Amino acid sequence: MSVLHAYGPLLVAVLIGAALGAALGYFGQCTSGTCPLTSTWWRGALYGSVMGLFFGLTSNARSTPIEKQETPPALARVSPNPGDHADSVPKDSARPQ
Repeated sequence: MSVLHAYGPLLVAVLIGAALGAALGYFGQCTSGTCPLTSTWWRGALYGSVMGLFFGLTSNARSTPIEKQETPPALARVSPNPGDHADSVPKDSARPQ
């Protein structure tokens, strides 16, 4: 059950893409057979399923829960004052403060 839960949305995206591609290939206007997308229904379904796979992979990455996402590494702290370099300059005991 967990495999279907994990890959279900991706499978649905591929099936929807294949159905739309097959419809485009079947009802497309190209009858000469030279159009790569709309010459036959199965070729349209193949292109549509690949596009559905790409769409499903990109939308699946955004829908992961926040707890599971890795946080990006923290950036260096920037001083709000451009002349204030107290954080970036190492403190030297010989220099007056």
